[in-house]
Amino acid sequence: MRFYQVGERYRRVMLKQRSLALILILLLMTMPWMAMLDTEKDELKENNIQSSGTLNGWPDVPTWRIGDKYTYETQFDVQQLIQQANVSASLNTLTGDTVYEVVDILFITIDGVQTLAYKMDVEGDFTSGSSGATLEGVSGTLDIEYSGEDLVRVRDLAVINSEFTLDVSFDPFNFAFLRQEVGVITFDTSYEPAKEKYDFPLHTGDQWYMGFMASTDVSGSSDFFDPSEFDNAGYENNSWQITSNGVPTEDNKNIKYSGCDDSYKINEWNATGVSQGFNWYCPAVRYNSWMRVSNAAGFTIDWLLKSYQPAQSSGVVAGSDPGTRDLEIEIGLQSIATLPDAEQAITIDYGGQQNNPQTNTNLQLRYEMAGTLLNPTTDSNGQATEMLNSSNVRDTTNSSDDYTSNGLIVWDPATEIIGAATIVIDLSLTPVDLIAQADAIIVTRIRDGNSQILTKSIGYNSLPGDLLSFSIPTQNRGLLSSPTTEVEIITPDGTSIREPVPSIPSYGEARVVVNWTVPAAASIGIQTMSITVDPDETVTEDGNRSNNYAEVEIFVGRVPTAQITVTDGVYTFENVTLDASASFDEDGGDVECRFVITKPTAGGSGITTTIENIDSEDCWTQFNWSDGGIWGIQLIVTDDELDVDIIDITAEVFNRDPYINLTLLDSFGNSINSIGVGQFVKADASDSGDLDFNDPEGFTVVEISWPGLNCQEGTTQETCTFLVNEEGMMNITAVAEDDDGATTTVSTTLEVLNVAPTLALPELWYGGQNQSTDSMGYWNLYEDETALLRIVADDTPLDKDTLIIEWMPSDRDMNWTESTVGPSSTATVSWPDSGLHNISVVAYDNDNSQSQIRTGIVNITNVPPTIESLGSTQPIFEDDDITFTAVVSDTASDVDSLIVCWDLSPMVDGDSDGVSDNDCDETGLELTASWPNMGIRQITATVTDDDGASASTSVNVSVLNISPKSKITNETDVLALNEGDNVTLSGITSTETPSDKLNLIYAWDSDHLDSDLDGENTGEVDFYGVEYTIEDLPAGNWIVTLTVTDDDGESTSSTIELSVAEKPADNFLESITDTVGGVGSVVIIILLIVVVGLAAFLLLTRNSEPVNDKYSDLNLGIEAQVSQFSEPIPAQTYQQTEYGAYDQTASQSVAQDPYAAYNPAPTQAVAQDPYAAYNPAPTQPVAPQPVEVQPATPQAPPLPATGLPQGWTMEQWQHYGAQYLAAQNTAPAPVQPTITDTRPATANSNLTDLLDDLDL
Repeated sequence: MRFYQVGERYRRVMLKQRSLALILILLLMTMPWMAMLDTEKDELKENNIQSSGTLNGWPDVPTWRIGDKYTYETQFDVQQLIQQANVSASLNTLTGDTVYEVVDILFITIDGVQTLAYKMDVEGDFTSGSSGATLEGVSGTLDIEYSGEDLVRVRDLAVINSEFTLDVSFDPFNFAFLRQEVGVITFDTSYEPAKEKYDFPLHTGDQWYMGFMASTDVSGSSDFFDPSEFDNAGYENNSWQITSNGVPTEDNKNIKYSGCDDSYKINEWNATGVSQGFNWYCPAVRYNSWMRVSNAAGFTIDWLLKSYQPAQSSGVVAGSDPGTRDLEIEIGLQSIATLPDAEQAITIDYGGQQNNPQTNTNLQLRYEMAGTLLNPTTDSNGQATEMLNSSNVRDTTNSSDDYTSNGLIVWDPATEIIGAATIVIDLSLTPVDLIAQADAIIVTRIRDGNSQILTKSIGYNSLPGDLLSFSIPTQNRGLLSSPTTEVEIITPDGTSIREPVPSIPSYGEARVVVNWTVPAAASIGIQTMSITVDPDETVTEDGNRSNNYAEVEIFVGRVPTAQITVTDGVYTFENVTLDASASFDEDGGDVECRFVITKPTAGGSGITTTIENIDSEDCWTQFNWSDGGIWGIQLIVTDDELDVDIIDITAEVFNRDPYINLTLLDSFGNSINSIGVGQFVKADASDSGDLDFNDPEGFTVVEISWPGLNCQEGTTQETCTFLVNEEGMMNITAVAEDDDGATTTVSTTLEVLNVAPTLALPELWYGGQNQSTDSMGYWNLYEDETALLRIVADDTPLDKDTLIIEWMPSDRDMNWTESTVGPSSTATVSWPDSGLHNISVVAYDNDNSQSQIRTGIVNITNVPPTIESLGSTQPIFEDDDITFTAVVSDTASDVDSLIVCWDLSPMVDGDSDGVSDNDCDETGLELTASWPNMGIRQITATVTDDDGASASTSVNVSVLNISPKSKITNETDVLALNEGDNVTLSGITSTETPSDKLNLIYAWDSDHLDSDLDGENTGEVDFYGVEYTIEDLPAGNWIVTLTVTDDDGESTSSTIELSVAEKPADNFLESITDTVGGVGSVVIIILLIVVVGLAAFLLLTRNSEPVNDKYSDLNLGIEAQVSQFSEPIPAQTYQQTEYGAYDQTASQSVAQDPYAAYNPAPTQAVAQDPYAAYNPAPTQPVAPQPVEVQPATPQAPPLPATGLPQGWTMEQWQHYGAQYLAAQNTAPAPVQPTITDTRPATANSNLTDLLDDLDL
């Protein structure tokens, strides 16, 4: 609470605080170039004769080093200035330290001349201290930060440029968080020519004059003024005089540095004779020991030396002793003074006096005024000599004691050590030249107990009764010391005063002090005082007696007469005319006027306080007062001699009645003239006041009362908040009373109306949480997400419960509305369409008054469809069907519109959209496909919703080739062939898939032929074709091999054996009989019986147990009725029966097996073992009786070197291993079963022929 009260009070007085801060910143900104009025009290010592040493004894131009540092105690006393300003404030003296430091030695070009200069940095922090500043009862801290940079000419310490920055801040109540930055302002002032505040060598009484251009550029920032308004450029003509020599003492105060008891006080005046302040120059520290700026307007600023820390020095005591430089360059002049254009020898000693001679060192001698630049080199003693022409160039200062004095520099560029001296030039040189030097007179005027040093620039002005004290010098401008003599002074009233003059060394002086009181009856005009040196002409050595006599003119004038006419009797803020143009100066000349406006101090003490000073050259002005009453005015009239006349008058100003402006506000702060019943109204009379109100506390201006109203704030506040509870016209009155008791009454009317309902901002809830909007102000949901729209309405108590709240959830569907009754509304909504939906909601009361339409925007984001994976790679045989079903999902509003596309050719961009695997080769949730050729096929399913969002999944189908199965059929009994017979063999019953069947290659190889004539009857192709007819068979047993190859290069072979008997010879039986005789006939009969018995046995055996042999069509039967050709050659039928189609249901389970591609599940019974190549039927054993052939058990192919594939079983490998190997590598043609004759072999082929002839 305390901080709140402090802050509130701070805000209410801020404008007045700014006034104080603005005064301070303006003071500091104008300080360098404002005219200064001297208010100091200087006392002239009553010494009759003051002697000085030779020229060498007077302080000459010093030299600085980089690192020299001066620290000054700084005091700003501005209390009188604040009292004269139009603010109620007090301020302690601002204190702090200012540090000057030489940081560089550099060259700059001035008017085309290269000039050596010092760069000196200046830093300072000043504060009023805690609660050291008080404004309108608010205390605080005022802080000033000062930082600057000066460029100073080396040869005479003239100021070339001065730049500094002020940072002013004020902390009300000493709270930094309330800090007010008054301004950060930078001033850059240049002088052309450089401003010579010193004229070396320094002599007490010396005066010099100088005209120069001063140009100041102001930049920075401030909340209270434009810094550039203070830009200034103009011509100035200042004068200086050395008025005292000794211990720096002012107002009974001394500096803290104790080593400057031999300082020289240099006063400065502007062209009108107004003091610009003073410097105490201390030769021991090579700079000022005290600097003061004072102003009659009410401020004094002092810089008092605390410490001096010279660089490259020994024996330094910072507060008292500068010690000695470790190394110096000493310059010796041939004579104290010289004539123009005279040659003289300049001697240089570099380090000799410090017993550290710098030998063979290249130096630079700079006589910059004449443009002379020499380059001496020291000898073995560290010394050098150069001849220099003094030239006839004059410096820019007109001095009282010489023709000109020009600076001379010798410096070491390597070490930046400088030596300097001043060449004094006179127009004549004699052994002795005594001078009555009127220009060096120091005149002190004492009036009414106050002393003031007068300057010759505007004349020595006085009034009757003034005491004038003259410090009159006698100078010897000769080259030799002068003898003793006298000086005679005749005062304006004719009194002759003679004083002795001691021997004066060359270019020295002696002073005598003469006091004269201006007679009360002295007439107006010039009074003359004469000075004669050596009046009796006893000094015969004086070579120039023309300058032994001088006169001093003293103007005796009168105080000006002030007269004024006041035109008053007006109201506050109306101008009162102050006419003092009748004021005049009796002694002639012009007058200027200052009107000092005052006010009585609170409490009736009779003391007045200045609120404003108005200066006017024509002595006429106007002023208006902000409060009624009798006001005091002081008129100060000043003449050309700065004499003043002061008179006091008054002006009467009438009070004004207070003003009041009444505004009616609703609870939202809106101005109204009507309002709904049941609401609060604030009557605001804060725009009221008293233009001429005067309250030092500054918190209350007028008092407001509210007749007939029940105000929440009370009855005497500037606002009144009350409840409107009746409809109709209502009268509201406010009365304002000011500090003088004057009142003003205002009234207004308010129309009380039915009020429309109000709506809060709509909210959108999802998942139990209030959703915030994004940076665009949108709520964000997905399609079909169910959310709650909520809003709260308000109305008068009678209408509140019957409010109808109507929602329009989307501007896309104007027929979609949701309505509720009551002050709170909730609507359950979802949006099926993506994009922006503008929501609006409005409330209606029972009078059909409509609330403000509240709106919102919901951004519905499409939910992209999803599709489940189709699994991993699926195996399938050529020409088998495989079925895939896409399992897709999406939001409820999109699922019925989903489109599923199947891309069967991922390398072909069918729709030319730049994406090759998203074509719609087929559409629908299900795809059934087959392929005629072996290979890997990629299928991509893409599902797309109505917003164009899509998802895809792909699966590879491994199409496996089925090796062809070769099979030989024949129409001829291949075991009953005779030499010369023809036989036709057919491979038509070989099996293959329908796609490959037509492309099968049938290759026949019979081992009775050597078609390629390579000497081998096997391993060659004797014939290509489905049927192979072999003509004119030779006798013997021949193996015919059929190799069937499909379009994938896979092949199988099968063989058939042909038994071809030789043709029997003619009269076969007779030959036998002849050969064997009767015994042979018996043998034949026995054999015949055996054969018949064997045939009968075989016949009976086959009829009882038929053998199921898949190669039965190639087996031999014994009975004549049973032929091996009993199975006719079938018609060409290409339907595959041994591999069923791939079913999608089965594929789902196979997909879990990584080698399922090589393990397809057949869909129907296998009619023939497809791997019979690895399970050949065993050859029937040779036996006298036929043996039934058992079907061979399939044998597993050899395992790969890496072992059984992962996920396989031995049973799977036994049945499908061959297909796996075929897919991995091109396998050699499998071994096919060999069909051989199982009949017993006989040793006699003729017997075989015989049996054939028997046709059994």
